[in-house]
Amino acid sequence: MAEVLTVEALSAGYRGRVVVRGIDLSLRRGDIVGLLGANGSGKSTLIRAITGQIPLLGGSVAIDGVDLAAAPERAKAGFGLAIEPHELPASLSGRQYMELVASIRGCAPNDLPSADLPGADLLERLELGRWIDRPIAEYSLGTRAKIATLAALLGRPPLLIFDETLNGLDPVAAFEVKRVIAALCASGRHAVIVSTHVGEAVPALCNRAVLTADGRLSRSWDAAELAEAGRVPGAFEESVMHALRIRTAA
Repeated sequence: MAEVLTVEALSAGYRGRVVVRGIDLSLRRGDIVGLLGANGSGKSTLIRAITGQIPLLGGSVAIDGVDLAAAPERAKAGFGLAIEPHELPASLSGRQYMELVASIRGCAPNDLPSADLPGADLLERLELGRWIDRPIAEYSLGTRAKIATLAALLGRPPLLIFDETLNGLDPVAAFEVKRVIAALCASGRHAVIVSTHVGEAVPALCNRAVLTADGRLSRSWDAAELAEAGRVPGAFEESVMHALRIRTAA
């Protein structure tokens, strides 16, 4: 199946209050989609709905062909979520968190991308060896982001989701993680969502982008548009701001 994620007419929110509505989104194998939006625009709510952390108020989500509502455990096995660093369980060590995620996903705690991919020895490349057995409570924001990233990659699930996680990585760690993301998608077996507020990084990493505003997808960019914007410094950020100004005026 080519589509790793299919979202149709999705509505979701909290305590009956709709936050995102009418969302249609699909990812095919090889896609790296940047999910952009201001604080409060609904992008985190959308990710929580896609990953089954909150119930849908309408519409449907299918992950690798498995309907999330009909078979939640099977659907959730099809994605790896790098949660926001502050949401990590502070009382666990990095290794214990990796073991917990591996047990949920049904894989080995060290089942990271194999040696045929760049940056396969990510534990060493991300300089996590001296932190892996220490409590997450002692980690800096950047070290937490590294552990969240490693946990998402466990078992190489077909859909990878990074919820603001890459923003906390230092330049070296970000470079290594982006190499792995690009290689996984180039293999034709995976798709990636990168939720971020750092627009300047999107054209270099992603082949598509979508913008959330007021709980809806208000603008999208295809591969050609991103490539064109990436040729001029600041052009993509300007196009994002233009879309937001039009939305505000409307």
